[in-house]
Amino acid sequence: MSGLSAASNVLAPAFYVLEEKGYQVHFNREQDWWVAEKDGVQLIGYSTIELCGLAYIYEMKGEEWRASDEQIDAFMQLDESGEYSGME
Repeated sequence: MSGLSAASNVLAPAFYVLEEKGYQVHFNREQDWWVAEKDGVQLIGYSTIELCGLAYIYEMKGEEWRASDEQIDAFMQLDESGEYSGME
């Protein structure tokens, strides 16, 4: 089985993945966060891994990225085992 964890050894690969996807990526030292920009969209996160997650959400959902109230409620009901007990 292969695996990947959100750890410091994934920060550089995440940076290059974003660049390969066409994002301009830089670190804002004043705000202490990473910024990725592409086609008028700005993503902000505290790591390049976070930026990858935001890019994925935006690319999959676009401007309609927000979850519904029902989805948020279901998410909040996840139990400690990680089992999803809400909507499909």
